[in-house]
Amino acid sequence: MKFSQLSLTGAVTAALSVAPAAYALKQGFAGNVMADHNEFKQFEGMNAVDRMMAVTKLAWNECMSGEYNDANACENLIDQELAAMNLSFPVDTVIIYTRTPESPTSNAWVIPMDENSMCVGKYGDGRLFYEFDWCVEEEKSMSSEDSIEKSRELIKPSKWTKMIAANKNVECIDVDGDGDLDAWHNKAMKVMGGDFEIACSEIDAYEQKVKKAKEEGSIVHKGCQKLPEINCLGLSGVDACRMIKEMVPYPNKNGKNMECFLQYLPESPKKKEIERDLVSIKQPPKTKVVIYAKKETNKVISVPRMTGPNAKIGAK
Repeated sequence: MKFSQLSLTGAVTAALSVAPAAYALKQGFAGNVMADHNEFKQFEGMNAVDRMMAVTKLAWNECMSGEYNDANACENLIDQELAAMNLSFPVDTVIIYTRTPESPTSNAWVIPMDENSMCVGKYGDGRLFYEFDWCVEEEKSMSSEDSIEKSRELIKPSKWTKMIAANKNVECIDVDGDGDLDAWHNKAMKVMGGDFEIACSEIDAYEQKVKKAKEEGSIVHKGCQKLPEINCLGLSGVDACRMIKEMVPYPNKNGKNMECFLQYLPESPKKKEIERDLVSIKQPPKTKVVIYAKKETNKVISVPRMTGPNAKIGAK
């Protein structure tokens, strides 16, 4: 849901009926939900009316246990508290569920990266995992352009990738010596999804992993199979995707290729850089609270946090 410019009447009356510090504690606006001690001091220095017209909370720890551990109950709680803040800008609350084999984007291998656009894997040790079976009906690569485009219609590069990263000129050593690497990097912006930019892999890692994958060919065959974990350390996110596509060249039984979705780690400073870049071109990202939940149980699996250009204590 979305909230902005709501009536002050009830919220301010409630705020003024109790002492400021007591009201903060009653509403759960203590230091543990703020980014740091300075932000809490800033909050303490605001009067009750200002508090109700400004961001006073950035995280909802309540959603990790008890009645609010249900994604919908958590969303309702957050919406109520956002409404009470009476913000002058919109804040969206979004529930994002874990993928299942039936999810429309289940054919994408997620590639986490550091701030240098190098692949680091799910746990920071370079390991990449694909959580579903890959079922092949025919050991034949897709050739129809329409089918190829349909396979990746929901897995697109982000606004930042298309408008900012695509304009950066990055030259990497052509390890193969045949111009193939440049061709892949030029193509990358059209065939992957998420936030990413071109980066150069370590030469040894590229030779040991990408070139080897090209030489050895497919690791999938007719029938259903679990895909092995892959180590991507030393490869850029873009080149890790190339390795995966060399290893899984055949579409699944649903007629979809293995695609790649690249993303920076949640705590990466790259997130703020992307935000600043988008603001600079007057394409600011939305301020939102994302609730991650397990599809099968509807349980919240991580603390919902406000993100975006206005996600700071005292923003009005």
